Amino acid sequence: MQKKIIALAVAAAFSTPAFADVGFYGIVDAAVAAISASGQKSDLLATSGAASQSRIGVKATEDIGNGLTAVAVLEYGLDAQTSTGLSAATARQQMLAVAGDFGTVATGYLQTAAYDFLAKYDPIYGSGSSAHSIVAKGHLVGNGGQRAQRAIAYLSPNINGMTFAVNYATALAGLGNLTVDSAATTGLKSTAVLLSANYAVDALSVGAVYAKTGNDNTTGTAANIATTSEFAIGGSYDLGVAKLMGTYQSSKSTNLAKNDLVYSLAAVMPVSTGAFAVMYGANKNQEASSGSASAITAGYLHTFTKSTTGYVVVSSVKNGSATSAYSVSGNALAASTAPSWVAGGGSSSLVGVGLRKKF
Repeated sequence: MQKKIIALAVAAAFSTPAFADVGFYGIVDAAVAAISASGQKSDLLATSGAASQSRIGVKATEDIGNGLTAVAVLEYGLDAQTSTGLSAATARQQMLAVAGDFGTVATGYLQTAAYDFLAKYDPIYGSGSSAHSIVAKGHLVGNGGQRAQRAIAYLSPNINGMTFAVNYATALAGLGNLTVDSAATTGLKSTAVLLSANYAVDALSVGAVYAKTGNDNTTGTAANIATTSEFAIGGSYDLGVAKLMGTYQSSKSTNLAKNDLVYSLAAVMPVSTGAFAVMYGANKNQEASSGSASAITAGYLHTFTKSTTGYVVVSSVKNGSATSAYSVSGNALAASTAPSWVAGGGSSSLVGVGLRKKF
């Protein structure tokens, strides 16, 4: 009898409570785009994620007493145009959190303060068409630091329009210093810290985020011991007839003499049938000005229903004379070698028509 009671207790501890609130959600985004780039053959391509990355997710919440709520989120990005389907899914977030009047504490594979910052000040962030995301390739506040594994986060409650967040990634790769020889001076733990603050009142919102990587390496090449820090500010103002947004960020690596600057300007203009959006982004590489790039994206989103949106998007990217790192379609065409490359100093363009369905 005692063994049976113990077995039932263990089963209850690891089973899903029937009273947990579980929600299933997702986005399927598909487009047909005409794409061209310097040094490449042009083509017509059916693509996924021109407006929003296709995804599937589940969220579970439960009141655990004393004003606390437990939250679990599992969300995965998909390519809606290939046969690999779920087998090609990549995690967007895998989070377990506790929320209360004090704010929210979370751990897991998390969307960071950098993600939240850009979601506020980039109207097409998370898509393959974002001009800022294209030119901010490799930056912490852009795409490199938007998610972190083995992370811990705190998000404050809204205090008279002010919120702030603290993120710490305990090990950017592997198990940190575990399994490493105690006398090792390279190949050690790497971490990241992100801090953010945002203030919103009426039509105005302003925010800032600071991100820094670190490592325990004490010897080795400059690249091996390098750390990177970034500071970004952003803002938006809703005029009614249009919402204006902008960002500015500076990135500094300890193995480079000069900062890398990225900025963006955007406007969203609502109309009775949907909205027009336009965005400009530029990377001013002060270390090597020929490595800079600029991008512009314009589009129209047509609202069929609350959950279904059609869109037309036009995007263009221009590289500096000594780089081939940036391209349309979320930098899908850019690489250092063939067969996927944009000629040095080259440009690329995209014209697409698509549909986005939320559920």
